[in-house]
Amino acid sequence: MQGEIDMQLSPSVRLKQKQSLVMTPQLQQAIRLLQMTNIELKDYLEEQALENPFIDVSAGADSAAPSTSDNAQPGDASPAASSDTPQDTPQDTLQDTPAALDGMNASQALSDDPTQHNDFENRFSSDELQLGGPASAGGAATDWDMIATIIPNREDSLNRHVMGQIDFAITESRDRFIAVALLDGLAPSGWLDASIDSIAESCQCTTEQVESVLKRMQKFEPTGIFARSLAECLSLQAHEADCLDNVMQTVLDNIDQLAAGEIKALARKAKADEDDIIACLHRIRSFNPKPAEGFSHTMVGNHSPDVILRKTASGWSIDLNRSTLPTLEIKEDFAKSVGDRARGSQKDTTKEYVQQSMGSAKWLKRTLEQRNTTTLKIAAELVRRQQSFFRNGLEGLQPMALRDVAEAIGMHESTISRVTSGLLIATPKGTLPMKSFFSVSIAATDDGEAKAAAAVRGMVKEIISKEDPGRPMSDELIARLISKKGIRLARRTVAKYREILRIPSSSERRRRGKLALSS
Repeated sequence: MQGEIDMQLSPSVRLKQKQSLVMTPQLQQAIRLLQMTNIELKDYLEEQALENPFIDVSAGADSAAPSTSDNAQPGDASPAASSDTPQDTPQDTLQDTPAALDGMNASQALSDDPTQHNDFENRFSSDELQLGGPASAGGAATDWDMIATIIPNREDSLNRHVMGQIDFAITESRDRFIAVALLDGLAPSGWLDASIDSIAESCQCTTEQVESVLKRMQKFEPTGIFARSLAECLSLQAHEADCLDNVMQTVLDNIDQLAAGEIKALARKAKADEDDIIACLHRIRSFNPKPAEGFSHTMVGNHSPDVILRKTASGWSIDLNRSTLPTLEIKEDFAKSVGDRARGSQKDTTKEYVQQSMGSAKWLKRTLEQRNTTTLKIAAELVRRQQSFFRNGLEGLQPMALRDVAEAIGMHESTISRVTSGLLIATPKGTLPMKSFFSVSIAATDDGEAKAAAAVRGMVKEIISKEDPGRPMSDELIARLISKKGIRLARRTVAKYREILRIPSSSERRRRGKLALSS
């Protein structure tokens, strides 16, 4: 038939060029170094030194870390550079910030940011470091920042689990700062191991503000977290299980008597039957007195700061903490002597071993330099944006998103997140988690503007409060209604916001509506 197209299937071979990133163990190693604290880094490098005889690791005051201060030398013996915390600096000196720093425009990093120096490559002893820019001549064109976006995060520790809930539920800058301070006071059991007074002092806020944030965080998962005593831990779990009545509260208020088996005395105090007290006992046994015991605790608790911020006569000086930062040296002479001494049938095998070991050592040193450079660059931008906080305390804390820092220094948000997730910075205002300076916002549609997550939760609550009780709206419908206001929101996000607001699902609201109408 005319006009028909003859379709035939036949095997064929075609050549096609395609570029792809091969995730070798070395690349994964490079990005994981970005996430390590100085202490974790030291342990990791010492493990590598046991496997590679051509690596020498040293740590402590002898380390020659890069610094954002031209005056800071590797052998600087000043207390702030050689100790875990900076010198005690009177708060009033923070008000005397030089005009040069105050007048810094938004496109600048700190004037002493090492990445801005003409001799940057020499200062960091590497001609192959890439920080999001074009590859230097003769250097490797590894896109470190892009690689960071596709490496899996570290295991779900208690710190990371709770931080995810802070990101989601607490978006106001001041409250978020307090929340991170509370998180740093969390014990592996899940109990709060720091006093309210000490947290208020470190955050320079009132105890009432800390208590307010604590109450919000005591609603986090796992239930019972952030309790300050056994009774409070069990009370939080009883409240979540909807069994915290007067009898249960009396039993928990007198937990010592319960442990002693004084059932009759408790029954008298609760004005209840002994059977009621025994029922409470059985219920309490189903609770977990250590709600966080199922999590990894590698990130819980305080450790020595990784970055040190000092105020100098000319402004701010940022340095990596040389007292805990390890350095890596390559034993090139030893490697050469091992290769030269090889004889006979072992010669080729020995030279291959030396070559591979030296290649691994050089790659590790290069990635260590990259990690240090990236950390300093991010810290410099963070301090530039939060100058008012370092001068005025919590009242001066500025809203700042990961995206803001990422765009300013030309890196991806995931890189900023990884580097700041576990690092501490010692400042004249105390030793603080770098992650505590970041806030959260909800992405906008093309014709809308970004909104704080708290504002969006308010929208969800308002929409549900005005719905027809007989025909409650689904999460999908609520998401569409909010999207019409220029805010990009997923159905699962609405569901999470409902849970935070303690609003039941549409099916449960429908059931309650029917019961209300029938009564």
